[in-house]
Amino acid sequence: MNKAKLLFLVLCLCFVSLSVSAQEYDVDYKNQSIEQVIKDLRKRTGYQFVYKKETLENVQLITCHYPKATLEQLLDRIFYEEAGLDYEIVNGTIILKKSSANRPYFKRIVIGVVTDVNDEPLPGATIRVKGTSVGVTTDLEGVFSLAVEGARPVLEISYVGMKSQEVRLSSRTKREVYVKLEADAKLLEDIIVTGYHNIKRENATGSYQLISADDLDRRYTGDVVSGLEGMVPGLVRYNNGFNDGGESALSIRGTGSFNATTSPLVVVDGLPIEGGLESVNPYNIESITVLKDAAAASIYGARASNGVIVITSKRAKNSRLEVNFSADLTITEKNDYDYMEWANAEELIRLERYNFNFVKNNPSQSAWKNIQDYYTDNRFVLSPIVRLLTAKELGEISADELNIQLARLASNDYRKEWQDVWERQQVTQQYNLALRNRGRYINSNLVVNYKDDNMGVVKEFDRTLSFSYRGDMNPAKWLALEFGANVINQRTKHHIASEWNSINSFAPYQSMYNPDGSIAGMEAGAWLDEPSLLDNVHGLKSERYNLNDEVNRNFANSRHTNIRSYVHAKATLLEGWTMGGMFQYEDIYEKSDAYREADSYDMRHLYNLYTSPDGTHHLPDGGELTTRTREGAYYTFRAQSDFTRTFDERHLVEALAGFEFRQSQFKSHNTLLLGYDEQSQTNNMGTVNIGQLKALEGSTSALGSFYTMYGAPAGNDYTTSDVLHRFYSVYFNGNYTFDHRYSASFSYRVDKADLFGADPKFRGRPLWSVGVGWNVHNEAFMKDVEWIDALKLRASYGLTGNIAQDFSSYLTATVGVNELNGVRVATLDTPPNEQLRWEKTASFNLGADFALFGGRITGALDYYRKMGSDLLTTTDLDPTTGWSALTINNGKMVNRGVELQLNGEIIPARNPQQLGLNVDFNIAYNHNEVTSVNHEVTTGSEALAVYTLHKGYPVHSLFSYRFAGMKDIEGIQHFGWYDANDKIHYSDINTEEFTPADAVYSGSLDPKVTASLVPQLSWQGFTFSAMFAFYGGHVMRARVDDWTYEGSPYGYKSFSEIEAVPKSYLNYWTSTGNRYPANGYAGSTNVVGNSHYLDANVVPADYLKLRTVVLGYDFPRFICQPLHLQSLRLRIQANNLFTWARNRLGVDPESCTPTGGEIGLKTPRSYTMSLNVNF
Repeated sequence: MNKAKLLFLVLCLCFVSLSVSAQEYDVDYKNQSIEQVIKDLRKRTGYQFVYKKETLENVQLITCHYPKATLEQLLDRIFYEEAGLDYEIVNGTIILKKSSANRPYFKRIVIGVVTDVNDEPLPGATIRVKGTSVGVTTDLEGVFSLAVEGARPVLEISYVGMKSQEVRLSSRTKREVYVKLEADAKLLEDIIVTGYHNIKRENATGSYQLISADDLDRRYTGDVVSGLEGMVPGLVRYNNGFNDGGESALSIRGTGSFNATTSPLVVVDGLPIEGGLESVNPYNIESITVLKDAAAASIYGARASNGVIVITSKRAKNSRLEVNFSADLTITEKNDYDYMEWANAEELIRLERYNFNFVKNNPSQSAWKNIQDYYTDNRFVLSPIVRLLTAKELGEISADELNIQLARLASNDYRKEWQDVWERQQVTQQYNLALRNRGRYINSNLVVNYKDDNMGVVKEFDRTLSFSYRGDMNPAKWLALEFGANVINQRTKHHIASEWNSINSFAPYQSMYNPDGSIAGMEAGAWLDEPSLLDNVHGLKSERYNLNDEVNRNFANSRHTNIRSYVHAKATLLEGWTMGGMFQYEDIYEKSDAYREADSYDMRHLYNLYTSPDGTHHLPDGGELTTRTREGAYYTFRAQSDFTRTFDERHLVEALAGFEFRQSQFKSHNTLLLGYDEQSQTNNMGTVNIGQLKALEGSTSALGSFYTMYGAPAGNDYTTSDVLHRFYSVYFNGNYTFDHRYSASFSYRVDKADLFGADPKFRGRPLWSVGVGWNVHNEAFMKDVEWIDALKLRASYGLTGNIAQDFSSYLTATVGVNELNGVRVATLDTPPNEQLRWEKTASFNLGADFALFGGRITGALDYYRKMGSDLLTTTDLDPTTGWSALTINNGKMVNRGVELQLNGEIIPARNPQQLGLNVDFNIAYNHNEVTSVNHEVTTGSEALAVYTLHKGYPVHSLFSYRFAGMKDIEGIQHFGWYDANDKIHYSDINTEEFTPADAVYSGSLDPKVTASLVPQLSWQGFTFSAMFAFYGGHVMRARVDDWTYEGSPYGYKSFSEIEAVPKSYLNYWTSTGNRYPANGYAGSTNVVGNSHYLDANVVPADYLKLRTVVLGYDFPRFICQPLHLQSLRLRIQANNLFTWARNRLGVDPESCTPTGGEIGLKTPRSYTMSLNVNF
């Protein structure tokens, strides 16, 4: 019985002992003395501490935070690692001793597993030996193996979305290390990269948006610009008719200028670049930070009004060599030309017959007489159908013969033939190989990328090979170096545009083949039965044309090279104080050789045109080579000092100051060679008189009396330019944070440029910002609010600037040479304006960042107001000054809006095998308004022009006249319009009768509302996601061709405003009344009015796109491991699957020019197959 009691007592003591040792503690020390730490731990644990007084001498202050740590972990980390003391636990007493001089040196291979709290492995977690570059990442099962050595080595374990941990290694450490990471719902732990410095989101006061490499990798886009769509609320890419739809179509928080650039500044690895986003390899991006408001972007001063996109490239993370290979293959469907609603062969023949009968039966008969005259003397003027109809009327063919020939022509389809000869299946291939390694002395990142696009056109291509290297090294403990180079070589080949090689160069009822299938000689620039071609006494060349021959001729070969090299150095002078310098050189070279071959139709026809009736050939026999060269050299140097220090545990001070110098030089030259032969590399320019060719323009050609000389080279084909600019800036930025709760920031910068300076007080523009932030979640009263993980409120105000390099404060002129006499002449470009200065934008921002419900919902909400002033715009001058207008800083504009970003983890998944559902949603609203412009609109026509600025309306506004229908007045069809008093007029709007007050606002060309929705479902290694994009609140002109009145008495052969005859032209001939404008002969003589600006062709431009649908699969470890792979991923993607458009016409707004209403081809569906392998 006594033995049983004794055994029970021993078991109880053991249980108590185990309970105490397993108990977890949450400690947080900030600059505490070791004595204070011991006192606190004695109270918390109940353990007594024994030590000699001299043991604690020279021990530094302790700063650490360890949540849920056991006693042994606390002793290891605080005393062994932080204080450098040895310890021993004896019967509830902790004995502290000075560290032995021969403390065991740790050296062995450590194997470990990293999991989450649910014991699910975390693949891709980073394990690094603290204070070194030695590190690895975990495999698909969360396992790692790392060779570690050192006196007191510590492993740092981190994973995206998880709280980082540190593990100290000692002789007592087991061979296998098990680490559990907890989810980190604190959104504010993100690091903001601004290009000038890095700052924790918790301490930032500005509006920033972060995009990670994983975000970009969700779908394949092939370029950064496309990849940004839907990622950032307020960042819009939309072609409003004022840009080319590429990078220039990007805007952040609306349009910020009338005449200067409106696209954001692009910064890569700390410095602005000239090559733009198109020169950045999307596979090599670690993160993108979008700076929106003044507090975020004002550090960039006079280049920050449009926002800033900061890109950080990837760097090595593992000590072992990491090899990553990606391949993407995209196949695009062929273009759908039925969408254009052009008249087909049968419809155009019907239209020709309606028109011909109208001419023939017209009481005037003058047009019918002209047709007969042309039929005899110059049939080239007449369309092929009019020739047949005239032949029948003149008795040359019977009605049956006419019908047989028309039926044969109606069965033709030149557009289909053209598509078969000209186009092919578009295939785009892109490959990326990355080699990364954290070496002992240098960390290297080498990336090679190749992209090949066959453009969907026979014999055309766009091929780009890029190479980039980034190296990081620490030659000394106090010195860090970063250096790299980025080289892009792009080669393109495309057909030279010609009047005769487009899909509508010939009527749809024509054919490039004879009835027997042989290639036909088609009539292009001259009638094939011209006497001059039949007798050929002047040695004229063949005028027969066929696309099958021309598709192999006349190409423009272009080469674009972008070389960007840089070196960054940062020296640590004292703890928290660094001094650094950056230098970047960017060289951009473009060259295009456009070669029109001697045997091509273009050169044969030009040779014939420039032959005089006396047989003189004014152009040498041979081809034509046009060379365009563009060279840019750009230097940037920056010197900067940074200071970061925490005082008294609560006061964090961050400051930087520096200066920056930038120089840009752009050169161009154009040349043209005639009589050029590529094989022999010879030309006949020595025999050519350019001035004489200019004088001959308009003279009669040997082809016939109806042909005149035109199209020869002119003086503007031989030009050069050289533009040099220098910029200088000084800047300061400071940030103060108190107790992780309150932050304040201030930024100041002065920019100077050689563009300004006629008046010294305008040479520099002081630009500044202030901001405040409040981390509400760190307040004591928020500790019990468990559903709010993070809540930050922020506000900012400041001035940023913009610059237009096309204007100068000095009198400028362009010097040229008179083509006839060779005398140099100068054309004045701009008058002097000593008050010319930077544009400025005053920005106010109020925002909140939040994380809710354990990080399940995160996001940001912002309200902003951007007030642009000193905007460059035109003001009226007294014509007696020699100038009717002058560009000055007198315009004002405002953008105000709201942005919301939401990221929801609907169904959490801790590993790829579990079911998970995430949804990202962005929405933004922007209202743009011109508030001041000093230019009086004097005519109604000017009021309708899309480039005219209207006070009180958006900068990109669409104005129209109110259409009052068509009316026949004495046989003439008139476009009716309402004036400001609702009175109907039938005069032409280009007359003085139509005043500016009669023009009405139709809407904005820029979307007011943009939104995106990205749901992503994951399960068993599969991921399924989609991307929806919405643009709304704007308008466009659409299908303006339907309101035109092209054609002539001689048929539908040549046009001035349309590319091809629309189907709708038949409506006029088949309907009654005046519902539709006339066309053909009736339209060319019997219509008064303007069809372009009527409000009837303005429709809503709202649309929703299902941009991408992506299905991916990550192969499990048991498949990858035997293949010696770290990971293997396959992805299938479909693009542009669905479009909803609000307008009644069924027009895809992305295929329409909003300002002009011309319809283009819809973006066809495409399909991408992707492979990603990590070795």
